[in-house]
Amino acid sequence: MSAAHAQPYWQQGTKTAYGSASTNLEGLASGLTNAGANICVGYGNLFTDKIAYGIDFCAYWAPLTGGYVGRARLQKLAYGSSVTKSSVWLGAFVEYEQNLNMTITGDTFGSVNQGIGVGAQYTYWLTANTGIYFWPQISRTNGGPSGLWDFQLIAPVGVQVAW
Repeated sequence: MSAAHAQPYWQQGTKTAYGSASTNLEGLASGLTNAGANICVGYGNLFTDKIAYGIDFCAYWAPLTGGYVGRARLQKLAYGSSVTKSSVWLGAFVEYEQNLNMTITGDTFGSVNQGIGVGAQYTYWLTANTGIYFWPQISRTNGGPSGLWDFQLIAPVGVQVAW
């Protein structure tokens, strides 16, 4: 791989798509309490050579819970060029979340949550168009167990492509 093509040439109109999938196990010292799966996909578009807007959608499922989260984000390229093998994008986002829960007796209840947050996406570019990212994000949301406004941290690892 030539250093001149270590990552995309960021310019107005460059598009990105990204995705991640994960599973999780939850438990206490007495044993396993829940297991679930999560999938996230997103799309971004540069409207200048260093600023992008994007949307992403995440769905999650566990035996008695499920839901989705949609985010709209604005990002700025903080580090990276066509001669570096990695990039860092800083961003802010708003989110909307819908939850559906089921009790053991079959009753259902749900909640709608909102939030705002910030994050930093680090991508190591394997080719000029494909990379692996780590994307820690913190949001202030009412989506926690109590329904009160609190902080939430997510840190997905996934694949990103650019064209």
